[in-house]
Amino acid sequence: MGQSFLEFAKTGLHKAMQNGADHAELFVVKGRSFEVELKNNHIDDMKQAESSGVGLRVLKDGRAGFSFSSDFRTTALDKMVVQAITNSRYSDKDETLYFPTPANHYPQPICYDGTVKKISLDEKLDLARETTRYAEQYDSRVKQVERSCYEDGEVEMWLANSNGVFLHQLGNYCGLSCLALGAQNGEQQSGYGMDSNIRYTGLSAKTAGEMAARRAVQMLGAAQIESGKMDLVLEPMIAAQIMGIISSCFSGEAVRKKKSFLAGKLGDAVANSQLTLIDDGTLDYHMGSASFDGEGMPTQRTVLIENGVLQQYLYDTASAAKAGTSSTGNGMRGGYKGTPHVGTTNYYVKAGSIAPAQLISEVSYGVYITDIMGAHTANAVSGDFSFGASGILIEHGQLTHPVRGITIAGNFQQLLQKISGIGSDLTFFGSQGAPTIRIAEIAVSGK
Repeated sequence: MGQSFLEFAKTGLHKAMQNGADHAELFVVKGRSFEVELKNNHIDDMKQAESSGVGLRVLKDGRAGFSFSSDFRTTALDKMVVQAITNSRYSDKDETLYFPTPANHYPQPICYDGTVKKISLDEKLDLARETTRYAEQYDSRVKQVERSCYEDGEVEMWLANSNGVFLHQLGNYCGLSCLALGAQNGEQQSGYGMDSNIRYTGLSAKTAGEMAARRAVQMLGAAQIESGKMDLVLEPMIAAQIMGIISSCFSGEAVRKKKSFLAGKLGDAVANSQLTLIDDGTLDYHMGSASFDGEGMPTQRTVLIENGVLQQYLYDTASAAKAGTSSTGNGMRGGYKGTPHVGTTNYYVKAGSIAPAQLISEVSYGVYITDIMGAHTANAVSGDFSFGASGILIEHGQLTHPVRGITIAGNFQQLLQKISGIGSDLTFFGSQGAPTIRIAEIAVSGK
């Protein structure tokens, strides 16, 4: 869009102000996606899509109004302005609402690899087929690779407001995924594997294929175990998933409304001293990075928990104003059809210094957790959780046999305190990352 967006934005902002808005903001998103799926090493499905649209926010008499459209014609823009201002009449008055002014500095993380869109279809298909080969060769119990997929896409964003903010961001991604089927003695299990990256050269067919195969065969022959308290070792994907569940508890809006178990605990030791938890939108080549958030605030590195002590919450402009503090650059938007809300950028547990194998070797009796179910049932207010889980039994420091049909229950406040080891293998899954994490003495229900 480039120069045309500048003119479009100036026109839209001018129209909004002419129609009575005190302040106005335009947010434009243009996206492209491609996906090809292989079955039996032949193309089964291929999709390519493009989309674009604009969201308009206005502030009038302390009230916010919003409208959106995928139509960029002048007539559509006129309708959007009228609709946004009309909608503002029905929202609650909030004198703390504001749109940012231009910042002195915006970080410039590397978020785009221009070579991705230059890769030929044949090369993409070869990479997907290579993913299949790695899965098939991993273990003789892998009987079938149901599908392998390659995908990529890019997103371009422009943001402008009546305070003089004019910003542009271009980003992209690419990824591989694989679904493998393992079988033994009449039993079948499926396993999913994936790898994603900003850079095409960073994609690993080996990582995606072998992950799918490993997860397909590692649960063959699984059985329940007796209930009791025991140590758990969370593989990185599960550690990232569990830590991701509590990400909403760092929201300044949730804290203000007392909907977070972390409310009122700044400066308190809320976790074991080994845990440092970070949100950082400025990292090069990471999925959650950008120069600015969905409101035009610069992204930043925010240490949430440092050596077990709660240091900071996350804010967009609205929640920050209500808390009497500044935005942390965490006003996230899912697209042009929505307004900003507090969310994470690159949210991860800082790597420790212990090798994953050592974390396991120091466990006398426990479970290496490779899958959880029911994560959506966790209570962010109380911190209570109860997950179905499966994994591999640990006996005398050795992984022995697969376990299924167990339930892990407890409270996140206690779980964070019971962390007893953090691995050196920090791994990102999209924009969330974690290393292997060991947790001591957790209640496990079995048979």
